[in-house]
Amino acid sequence: MKMLSFLLVVVACGGGGGPHVQSKYPPLPAGCDVKLFHETPTMATDNIGRVEAHCDSDRVSEEDCIRDLKDQACKLGANVIWEVPFKPNVEDNKQYWSGRAAHTK
Repeated sequence: MKMLSFLLVVVACGGGGGPHVQSKYPPLPAGCDVKLFHETPTMATDNIGRVEAHCDSDRVSEEDCIRDLKDQACKLGANVIWEVPFKPNVEDNKQYWSGRAAHTK
């Protein structure tokens, strides 16, 4: 199994919510099916909060880091992440992915 070195942070939309986001949707298991959109989703959604994944570029592939991003959404009960960039922001050999977690209506 690959050793992952990453920091995962979940931040509430609109700020002031701290690292814990309340969701009316129950948490989903890691590995749940999450659809990614680079822009606005094509279906109606309830926004839950912002999700982020920060991964060591030397040890974690973009694909694995995106899976970490999706797993953060799963924890919030989300099945959609939107406003996901096409490529991560890279700084100090870390890749930064983010998006808005939501659940379909």
